[in-house]
Amino acid sequence: MKKPEKKKIMLVDDSSVMLRNIKNILDRKYEVFLTTSGRQALKAIPEKEPDVVVLDYKMPDLDGRAVFEEMQKDEYMKTVPVIFLTSVSDSKTIQSILALRPAGYILKPPDKDKVLEVIQEALKKK
Repeated sequence: MKKPEKKKIMLVDDSSVMLRNIKNILDRKYEVFLTTSGRQALKAIPEKEPDVVVLDYKMPDLDGRAVFEEMQKDEYMKTVPVIFLTSVSDSKTIQSILALRPAGYILKPPDKDKVLEVIQEALKKK
């Protein structure tokens, strides 16, 4: 019997420490791809075909919001659930994140159970 294929998760964050931390949480259960910029992510998503993208909201160059908006313009990429990752927890920022209608959001520093739960939810919706 063939082992079921692992779901693919793409992590996008300009912090290599954050990428490593979240990758460690997800590694056993998922196939994980790392990218350190929004531009890199937009190139890699059609290539890697992730089941979910975990996207840092605040990044230099191309932030999470801009990446998300670019994804919405693409027939394939707009079907990929996006979970925002943010260290900003004021209600105005959270409201602007939720207004984009992502599959979810995770506050930094990420809690292991919360990360797994939010990704699980996003995969169900796909």
